[in-house]
Amino acid sequence: MNYNFSVLLSIYYKENSQFFDAALNSIYTQTYLPNEVIIVHDGKLTSELYSVIEKWEALLPIQNVILDNNCGLGIALNIGLEQCSNDIVMRADTDDINLPNRFEIQYKYMTQNPEITLCGSHVNEFEASSDEIIRVKKVPIGDNIVKVIKKRNPFNHMAVCFRKKHIINVGGYMDLPYMEDYYLWLRLLNKNYNLVNLDTILVSARVGEAMINRRKGFKYVKSEITMLKYILNSDLEKKYTSIPYFSLRILSRILPTYLLSKIYSKLRN
Repeated sequence: MNYNFSVLLSIYYKENSQFFDAALNSIYTQTYLPNEVIIVHDGKLTSELYSVIEKWEALLPIQNVILDNNCGLGIALNIGLEQCSNDIVMRADTDDINLPNRFEIQYKYMTQNPEITLCGSHVNEFEASSDEIIRVKKVPIGDNIVKVIKKRNPFNHMAVCFRKKHIINVGGYMDLPYMEDYYLWLRLLNKNYNLVNLDTILVSARVGEAMINRRKGFKYVKSEITMLKYILNSDLEKKYTSIPYFSLRILSRILPTYLLSKIYSKLRN
């Protein structure tokens, strides 16, 4: 049976076709299936990626949203969100594995708690195989979300479910490289929407050196500065405690990969 919720993904040409295939399979094997899967093509894809999409179009209610040029994750997700016909939307990444009951748990929670705007969860992290978990990336629960958000992202983006109308109300995803999600959560909290994390694991997320490398560079520094400015101009309590944390985060973006890997491991524990 297909339920009234959407799954939103964005794909671009550098994605691994085998990882993408596994991600779509993890959607197909859910205990609750969506009635639409929105896949945003963020620019032209490889023939291997097109083949994966063609394969799964026969099995899943896929709707392709095709962008002529690569626009970046924030813009791509915002365009895809506009095409979602349901208010309840599951975010999913194209290289991660959704555990079989993820959609059922989050759909039931959102329908039973209409006052909640967004719910996330802990995630497993793996490198070569999703059967070999190297750690669990835990997220804050309850009131700890507001405390943590001034220091770091309190949600695992690939594991969130949210209400489209509330996301649209705060302007949706914005073009802030590498921090599109974090920026969105801050704007939601600043408008007093209710955001929660479920104390369970719903996704297995792929990690590795490529992910660490993406967390470096001048674009990341600019995004960190934008985030800090927003926090300091927000209505969050004790917002100035963010300054030392973001100063360290900005410094880490220009460090060598092996040092950044160690810092990232410490920060997420």
